[in-house]
Amino acid sequence: MTDETKPRKWSDAEVEALRERVEALIRAEDLTRKQAAAESGIPYGTLTPWLGGTYAGDCSRIAERLQQWMEARGKRAAIRAVLPQIAFVATPTSEAIHSLLHHAQSLPDMVVVTGAPGTGKTFAVCEFTKKTPNVFKLVADPSLNSVRALLGALANLLGTYDAGSQYRISRAVTQRLTGISALIIVDEAQHLTSAMLDQLRAFHDQAACGIALVGNEAVIGRLEGGRRSAEFAQLYSRVGMRMRRPRPHTADIEALLSAWQVEDAGPRGALKAVARQAGGLRSMNKTWRLASMLARSEGRALTAADVDVAWRRLAASPVMQEAA
Repeated sequence: MTDETKPRKWSDAEVEALRERVEALIRAEDLTRKQAAAESGIPYGTLTPWLGGTYAGDCSRIAERLQQWMEARGKRAAIRAVLPQIAFVATPTSEAIHSLLHHAQSLPDMVVVTGAPGTGKTFAVCEFTKKTPNVFKLVADPSLNSVRALLGALANLLGTYDAGSQYRISRAVTQRLTGISALIIVDEAQHLTSAMLDQLRAFHDQAACGIALVGNEAVIGRLEGGRRSAEFAQLYSRVGMRMRRPRPHTADIEALLSAWQVEDAGPRGALKAVARQAGGLRSMNKTWRLASMLARSEGRALTAADVDVAWRRLAASPVMQEAA
């Protein structure tokens, strides 16, 4: 290590002053010392004696890392202070998805929601899960690559994990779901194999629980079974209501912009144009947040130019403004 990169030597007074600042931050933010250790990347067994003044190692090295942590934390807080807060906004699509999910849970039934990224599927599902009892949401990904992996994920989600055979895990999950009007929602369901979908069908049949599959158009292909459609008739016939959203609806875009109080024709038109790019409503949301941060940092109203700058930063592509 060169002299230029070697941490400076902190005096005892500087270390003590920083120790007081760290303790004050922990109290003000209602953090535990374990949380502070995890955030700062300093082992709990090192941070505790350092804060207590009994650490026998290099106090300057720990002080330097804690100083960097506090500075980074302050910068994040400053950014959050000018970012608009995200809250759920009811849109025609979210209301339609919620209606479909209520249907699946009440009958019970198997339902499918498919759509392009940024059409509001995940946001609507998260809100429904948060506010509805006995709804269990699982997000699939490529690591969920077998029936056993699916069973393990569901068992952990339901708090009923059994380390035994697939059959034992399946029985435990079935027992947990039975008699409670449960609904299992699988987001990103395009990652599920046909065998995994058939396992979900078994839960639907045996536990009388609802199943909602949410993802892109590939979900339908899995259910239909392609050339082996005859083999999947038992599965596909279980699917009741279906909903497709290949692109964001204009009514959804308008509802979000009104909720965000973007009324001026310039920025409203620019954000509408963003919503019709790749990423749909998600891209519009991110662009609006960044553009609002730019405007608020200068103490002025949002403009179409802010939207253009934000979109360029996020997507490296110009925004074609649209008449409101």
